Amino acid sequence: MSINCYLLQPVGFCSGVARAVDMAKQVLKLCGNVYIIEDIVHNKVLMHDMYELGIVKVSSLEEIPDGSSVMFSAHGVAPDLFDRAEEKGLTIIDGTCPVVKAVQLAVKEQASSGKKIIIIGKRTHPEVIALKGYAGSANAFIVFDEGDCDLLPDFTGEDVLYLTQTTLDINHVERIIRKLKERIPHISRESQNNICYTTIDRQAAIRDIANVVDLVIVLGSSYSANAKVLEAVAIDSNVKKVTRIDSEQELDLSLFSDVSSFAIATASSTPKFVLDRLLDFLTQNMEIEIKDFEQKID
Repeated sequence: MSINCYLLQPVGFCSGVARAVDMAKQVLKLCGNVYIIEDIVHNKVLMHDMYELGIVKVSSLEEIPDGSSVMFSAHGVAPDLFDRAEEKGLTIIDGTCPVVKAVQLAVKEQASSGKKIIIIGKRTHPEVIALKGYAGSANAFIVFDEGDCDLLPDFTGEDVLYLTQTTLDINHVERIIRKLKERIPHISRESQNNICYTTIDRQAAIRDIANVVDLVIVLGSSYSANAKVLEAVAIDSNVKKVTRIDSEQELDLSLFSDVSSFAIATASSTPKFVLDRLLDFLTQNMEIEIKDFEQKID
C-alpha cells in the first residue's frame, strides 16, 4: 500500500536566495574565487557546493587580501562593513535580498528622522544585526518575545516604528505586535510587518495540511531561521511527527511506521536538487504517491 506524499508549495529558492546564488556563481566564473564572512544563504548542502566552486570563508574582513572580491550574504550586513571593505579596496558584491534591503533603507530613513526603531527578531541573526547597524545603536531596540516588550524604555513623547526580521513565524509576530501596541499606545501608524511573502506562504501550507498528514518533513538546515520556523509551526500545529533534515542522508525511515500520509516542506534556502534527491531516496525505499494539496486561500 502506497503512502501519500504532499509537496507543500512553494518549493525551491525564494527570489532573494536565487538572486544571491546566481550572483555568486557569476562572480566565481569571472574572479575564480570570492571571499565571504557569512554564508551567502543558510543551507549546508548548497554552501558545501559553493566552497567547491571557489567561495572562501573567513572570520573577518581583515583576513581578505587587499584588492580581492567580497560578497555579502542575502541576509545583509551593517553599513560599516561596506565602509571597511571600500577602505581595503575590495570589490563588493552585495547579495542582500531586495526585500531585506528595502527594510534596511526604511530603518535608515526613519532613524535619521529621529524615530526610535523597534526590531522584532533574533538578536544574533545576521539580518537583525544589519538592521541594528542601519538604525544606529542609540535608536534600535530588539525584541523577540512578549517578555522583551516589557523591558523597553518609556517612549513617551517620541516617535516609534517597528519592523520585523523577514523570516519569522507570522503568528508569533502578530502576538508581539499586539503586545507592543499595549505597551506603546502611540506607536507610529507607519509601523509594518515585513515578513517575506514566501515565508508566510510556506508557513500557511503547513498549517493547512496539519490535520491531514501524520508526518511533516522540513527540508532545510539547522541554522536556517526559516527552516526552524517551519519546524516549529508544524509542532505547534499538532502534527503527530515532525522532523527537520538537511538532506536524504539524515532521514530516519523508521519515522514512517504507522504513517499513511506525509508532507514535505522546504525552506526558502533549500535548493530544488536537494528535494529531488530526497524524493529519489523515498521512491527507492518505499512506495509513495505524490499528490497535490489544495491550500486554503484567505
